[in-house]
Order: sequence, then structure tokens, then C-alpha cells
Amino acid sequence: MIAEFTGSLRDSVAIEHWAAAPDDSGGDAGSWTFAGSAWAALVPTDVVATSSIVGERRITRSRYRLTIRAGSGAGLTSRFRWGDRILVVLRVEPDPRTRDRLTLLVEDRT
Repeated sequence: MIAEFTGSLRDSVAIEHWAAAPDDSGGDAGSWTFAGSAWAALVPTDVVATSSIVGERRITRSRYRLTIRAGSGAGLTSRFRWGDRILVVLRVEPDPRTRDRLTLLVEDRT
């Protein structure tokens, strides 16, 4: 089982975390900071989500299931850079049966 998981991690991603920094007016002047890189498995969630136009000309963004090793520090305040794409975390999906990995639902915002 371990070999199957390791072999599925074929995509290199950069992990970024949001670092909040309040400004003088009480707003948030934070920024994204590099938190490391990781090997990941990226799989489109479905055929419809990978197209740019759906139904009555509603535009949808591509969504993926991103699986990485547990302990990467990734979560809801993270985003990933995959090539020239920016993938924003929509949902974290921990599975107690697979504690060695973390699956996230991400959306392409580029």
C-alpha cells in the first residue's frame, strides 16, 4: 500500500501560507509566504468542472483533489502553486483510515 501511495505523488507543488499582518487602519495587509514544496497527486474532481463553461453560460473553475503526505502543514489557510497555476484550498478531507496522507479539494484561481 505504501508503494502505491508514493508512486501516485507525481506533481511537484509549492505550499504557501497566509501570514496575517494588521495594518494601521485595522485591515489585513497580510501576504502569502512560501512554506516549502511537496510531491502531490492531483486528480480532476469531474469532467464538468474541468471545462470553462457549463449550462446557461455559467463559468466554473477547475477543481482537483490534491493528496499530499500528512504533516505538510497544509490546511484552509494554505494555497498551492502548481506550475503557473494557483490552487486555493476549499476543503480539507482527513481520512482516519489513511493517516499518512491528507486530501484537499482545491480550485484553480488563475
